Amino acid sequence: MKRAAAGSPPAIVALDLSVSYEGRPALTGVTFSVPAGTLAGVLGPNGAGKTTLLRALLGVVSHTGSVEVNGSTSYVPQLSAVDRTFPVDALGVVLMGRYPRLGWLRAPRANDRRVAAELLDQMGLSDRARSPFASLSGGQRQRVLVARALAQEGEVMLLDEPLTGIDAASQEVVLQVLANHCADGHTVCMTTHDLAQAARVCDRLLILDGRLVAEGPTREVFRPEIIRAAYRAELLSLDGETALVHHGVHPAP
Repeated sequence: MKRAAAGSPPAIVALDLSVSYEGRPALTGVTFSVPAGTLAGVLGPNGAGKTTLLRALLGVVSHTGSVEVNGSTSYVPQLSAVDRTFPVDALGVVLMGRYPRLGWLRAPRANDRRVAAELLDQMGLSDRARSPFASLSGGQRQRVLVARALAQEGEVMLLDEPLTGIDAASQEVVLQVLANHCADGHTVCMTTHDLAQAARVCDRLLILDGRLVAEGPTREVFRPEIIRAAYRAELLSLDGETALVHHGVHPAP
């Protein structure tokens, strides 16, 4: 496995990015870059603009300033936004990720089915390949959706709260697969409410509160004064450990 070569251009660059909805600012003057081969976490309180940032990177919302994503993208939406009643099995959902490579009039080939099966195996779901998507647990559905995004073979993967509302075992599987994906030279940018997980697994953090509060390597950004500035919450410090004690999170789907 390999990281992106030294000297490679950044995978994501935003300059003075601003987004408004019906005249109300969601993001203001955000500037940052994400090196290729990086696992980047996007943190911030509810309404901080995390999902808006991903939508701007995907080019699906109007914005001012500039955004550049170097390479093709794949996307994993919030699990709560996905119709769990898809009339298709787990393997079929992953195969959907191959369709952009095939074109509308071509059926999946043997190689596409092999890739999809291998991705399900990476997610620990080989035995559920023929299970209806609707019959899977929340954590299993999330793993299938990540496999579908990987099947697109994009250089940059964007994930919106991939750890929210899923069991701990599924979180660990998803995080390990994403780490391996970055080790192969790809770039991952994910929003999350789990500060502890982000501090543990992410190479780089972007902390938002309608603006960019801080960005950079995790060891430089994950500091009490920066978390306090973003979340405007009281921090509890005990024996050198810091905890965020007033922070709302989305309920599990």
